[in-house]
Amino acid sequence: MKRQRMIFGRYIAGDSWMHRLDPRAKILAVPLFMAAVFLVDDYTKLLALLAFTLLLVKSTSISLLAVARAVKSLWLLLSFIVLFHLLFDSSGAQLMQVGAVALYTGGLERGIVAALRMVMFIVFAAVLTFTTQPDQLAQGLGEVLAPLRRLGVRSDRLTLMLGIALRFVPTLFDEAQRIWKAQVSRGLDLRSQPLQKRARLLAALLIPVTAGALRRAVALAEAMEARGYRLDAPRTRYRSLSWQLRDSCFLGLFVLPIAAAAWL
Repeated sequence: MKRQRMIFGRYIAGDSWMHRLDPRAKILAVPLFMAAVFLVDDYTKLLALLAFTLLLVKSTSISLLAVARAVKSLWLLLSFIVLFHLLFDSSGAQLMQVGAVALYTGGLERGIVAALRMVMFIVFAAVLTFTTQPDQLAQGLGEVLAPLRRLGVRSDRLTLMLGIALRFVPTLFDEAQRIWKAQVSRGLDLRSQPLQKRARLLAALLIPVTAGALRRAVALAEAMEARGYRLDAPRTRYRSLSWQLRDSCFLGLFVLPIAAAAWL
């Protein structure tokens, strides 16, 4: 696999048992996994659930390095979660006083727990996208949300937006990376710039990236119109999804951590 800086959200080709699962099973496993994560509230249970998640990853053809890189790409979000609890949670004993700001052990513990929960969400979401092609993921979500049409929910529009987003995000990141390398090849050196100027230079990348995104969106809309695409038109699928016994067993696998967390 070619090394990419933006690994989160990409599909990694493989033939593992999780690659062969019905995408609907993996989508339905997400709320079950979230329920198990929110039922645990201490380090021991969280670490046990994290070990379960890593074993699930290890059983596929996806390397732990790729998952670690997916988590690393969101380190700012994890740092913000810990910092938010540390600054605004005053439970427990006082750790230290920095001017008018007091830090407490309760805030640190809750921040770490919240960060670990987010890490498990990121890992599971990464494995979901690593082992499922974007069109299959959108098709599975569309069939899962199909019963909501009776309530007036336009599930076809949601799945269309999801499919386009899953394909556009890595492409836009690659385009931003190419623009950045072009600037560096012209002599741009951020390391010698102060932090404020460094932020302005990074913000300047948004203009060409946004312009490129708009061009791609217009080209995509014109291509869809030229092919007669209509949201409300009936359509068939080239590949139909087939639920099998292994998909039911996969969902049953996520009932175990929920039962264990509820019992503990």
